[in-house]
Amino acid sequence: MMKKYFFLLSAMVFMACNNTNNDAADKKLKEGAEDIREGAEMKADTAGAYLKEQKEKASETINARKKEIDEKIEALKKDSNKKSAEARKKLEATRADLDKKLEEIKNSSAEAWEETKQGVDKALDKADKQWQEFKTDFKELFK
Repeated sequence: MMKKYFFLLSAMVFMACNNTNNDAADKKLKEGAEDIREGAEMKADTAGAYLKEQKEKASETINARKKEIDEKIEALKKDSNKKSAEARKKLEATRADLDKKLEEIKNSSAEAWEETKQGVDKALDKADKQWQEFKTDFKELFK
């Protein structure tokens, strides 16, 4: 009879110790999962801030270029010759392309940002190239 009680008491002590170990292990797992979640949230916040900063820089660059183009268009409007009208139309088309890129920037997701950024860079390069061509083709208008 004493053996039964001793065995039962030993089993209860063993189970209590085992539960304590499980509780400690569960607590460590929960803490680890919480640390991972917090780390992921910090990474997402950092990535979001980086994306926002990149979008703002690209938008500022495009807006500055659009301002330059608008000034050139306004100057060309004052001149009523055919060549000025032709140059103005080309500049307005370039400006419209930049407007589209600005809209793409606003709507770009983090996953599509690199592709959008490359498109913006190409559009700005194209605008620069077109301006150089305008200056050559219409040099008498841009003295």
